[in-house]
Amino acid sequence: MNRPGPSGWIKPILTLAIAILIGWFCVIGAREIVQSLDAGVLNNRKGPDVLLADRPLLFWSVVCFYVASVAAGAGLAVLLADLAIRDLVGRRD
Repeated sequence: MNRPGPSGWIKPILTLAIAILIGWFCVIGAREIVQSLDAGVLNNRKGPDVLLADRPLLFWSVVCFYVASVAAGAGLAVLLADLAIRDLVGRRD
């Protein structure tokens, strides 16, 4: 049974909404990273906090991991937004 898919503009709008949501999460993550660097403490919600003064190697490795994760998420958000905008602009022509 073939079901009709969403019309031509719904998919790009949903893709753009997902890109905006991912981008917003990246902004929240970047703010957390900046606050951690400012305070010198990584707040661990499930265990002990990681202090820069006590464990600098662990602190910087986790901060680098967080930065890489936020950068990858931001890249995904930009890619999805670009695809959605291209589909929306292409549909008008």
